[in-house]
Amino acid sequence: MIEKYLKYVNDFNTGEIEHLIDMFESVENILKFFHRKDLLQFIDPFDTDVEDYQLEILNYLLNVADNKETLEYCVAQLSDVIPKDGVYYIKVGDREDLADLFYGGGRDTSARDVTKAVLGEDNDMFERWGNTTDDIYRDVIEELNPENMELLKKYILDRLTNWKIEVDDETPDLFNNYSEDGIFYLTPENVGDVIGDEESFMYLLNNDYLDDLESDLSNVHSNAYNSAYETEIYNDITSELETFFDMKSAKWEAVPSFKGSEKLTEFYFIKFNPNEVVNSIRKYVGERNNWGYYANNLNYVSTWLNMMNTFMENGDESYLDFRIPDYADSRLVDKYINEFLPDYI
Repeated sequence: MIEKYLKYVNDFNTGEIEHLIDMFESVENILKFFHRKDLLQFIDPFDTDVEDYQLEILNYLLNVADNKETLEYCVAQLSDVIPKDGVYYIKVGDREDLADLFYGGGRDTSARDVTKAVLGEDNDMFERWGNTTDDIYRDVIEELNPENMELLKKYILDRLTNWKIEVDDETPDLFNNYSEDGIFYLTPENVGDVIGDEESFMYLLNNDYLDDLESDLSNVHSNAYNSAYETEIYNDITSELETFFDMKSAKWEAVPSFKGSEKLTEFYFIKFNPNEVVNSIRKYVGERNNWGYYANNLNYVSTWLNMMNTFMENGDESYLDFRIPDYADSRLVDKYINEFLPDYI
């Protein structure tokens, strides 16, 4: 009797399945029969002769029979999934490949466009904000922390050593208050008050007593604003990617391009969240809309990213998405102003 059953297996493996379907009514029933007779081990779902039934076979092997060897075989079909120390990592040559997980429609600039720009090496799609401030004093000076305020005091005193000016109706009121015999002298004792008084500080700037300081402060704000904007977007992207990955594990690593190669190539590795790979494979092979089309077969899909894109295109998984901000976060701008200022003055 076992020889008769093995003939069924041979017919199945060579693609002569129609007469078996006539006998058992469905591929699932055939597989159930093989399962009861302990013959599933002889079925190769990746044989080209059964490619029209690959996903249906895999669905039974994974989601019914819970065959661990088949699961490992499936993982091996996905070239961007790397098992290491009992967990799975995604491996991509370009970070921007991850942008395919994001929504790409619905507006002039999509989350996918922005993600591709931020994660890619070329960030040309971002037109840097030009004139980010029309009020240097309000947007920069008033946001300085104590350390940078001391730095600015030193900067001014170094450039206006022994500086004095005759006070008149055109000079700031503060100069008049500090004047001696009609002369205002800039000193370490009063420079903080000069900076703290908008009229006095802007008088020095507007009358070119401090040369390039206004330009430097404008550049500080511009870089802080643009960095804050891009940081906010990067954080939004990272937050969305945490749907699938442990983003704290992300790193570039030089590894052989292929097994046996002596040449090392930089790849970007991120640890998958627990069970993400296993669950996505089980879900993919169980999706009946994918069955019967060899182009949807796991070995043709070939990567986890392609598999997930198939899900998303079919509406079986939501695209990652986020709102593209209109403006930079002011708190982050202020933070960067204080970080960048020492590089300019």
